[in-house]
Amino acid sequence: MYYKEDWPAAKSRLEAFWAGEETDRALVGILAPRKTSKLPRFPHLTHGPWLGGLEKFTEKDNDKIMQWWTDPEQNYRRMKRWFENTFFGGEAAPATYINWGASAGCAFWGATPIFKTNTVWFPRVIRDWSDWEWHFDPERNAYWQMILEIMKVFIENNDESYFLGVPEIGNAADNLSLLRGSDDLATDTLLYPEPLKKAVDVMSDAWIDTHQVLHAMCAEQNQGGGVLAWLNLWAPGKHDQVANDFSTMISTDVFREFFFPELIKMGSWLDYTTFHLDGQQCIRMHTDALLELDVINCIQFTPGAGAPPTSSAEYIPIFRSIQQAGKRLYLLADPEEIEFLLDHLSSKGLFLNTYAESEQEARDLIKLVGKRSVIR
Repeated sequence: MYYKEDWPAAKSRLEAFWAGEETDRALVGILAPRKTSKLPRFPHLTHGPWLGGLEKFTEKDNDKIMQWWTDPEQNYRRMKRWFENTFFGGEAAPATYINWGASAGCAFWGATPIFKTNTVWFPRVIRDWSDWEWHFDPERNAYWQMILEIMKVFIENNDESYFLGVPEIGNAADNLSLLRGSDDLATDTLLYPEPLKKAVDVMSDAWIDTHQVLHAMCAEQNQGGGVLAWLNLWAPGKHDQVANDFSTMISTDVFREFFFPELIKMGSWLDYTTFHLDGQQCIRMHTDALLELDVINCIQFTPGAGAPPTSSAEYIPIFRSIQQAGKRLYLLADPEEIEFLLDHLSSKGLFLNTYAESEQEARDLIKLVGKRSVIR
């Protein structure tokens, strides 16, 4: 693979990781500037899309800003520049995707995206359940067609150099928190349970329908597997993320009743399912319940802004419970956190995602992971 010469070794470890087998060390994905790069270190995909070029626009340049986000050729040129200047160390798969934030699927349900110089936002459109109608016509939806056109350009220009992930269509709960508003969505669990359950059912069906199209488009690009691009995480089959950031506002019982059916439906369609567990409150409240779901293969944790870092001692018992339940554990960590995590967790089924300031630093960190990995 052009952007990752050691892909065969990385692929072998990833296959073992997903099969629940032992590996010679914990898996690690490290992004760093290539030694030939003359550019500063790119922001990690885990920190959001690379927004290079948007800084020259003002918020009044609406047409140019929208073109930056939606034009296929501009997307491809940015992606290629990022690939050519980035070293993908360890098991980090060289992967890209269309990044319109975590809820691009809101555009399927009448929310016109607001493309800005630092984000994409979707306005509230569901004011009253009594007069709301669900309708998504893939052939006529302009934003779905934009997504397909960008994907086609990524595919047409790929000569087995990189993997291609799917855009984050978004789960029903988090999309509804925008389309309906998070406060109203929370009260809907009490006042309008049936419209809410119908919404989750309709939106999760659309998630599967759109993902069937996207995964079919990308299957050959991804060597028959699937890649969660923002985590550079490849799996040997249909693989994607399921999530529910909104769950920080609700009890576990409400989470189970209204939103577990969506997780089960999505996870049953996928071959490999990674749950994105976002924030200190969510990991405290919902981990035990999530571990009961057989369709979840891997749990990825993001501490969130203002929370203790990944290496905080308070998380270690929870991380261990995830590993002891037979789930894979994927952690975002700063380089200085790696040793602590390896000293307190089993290397089996563990994937650490981090960064380095240079290619050599990345290679040294991979060696450190090898030395400190222990199966516990």
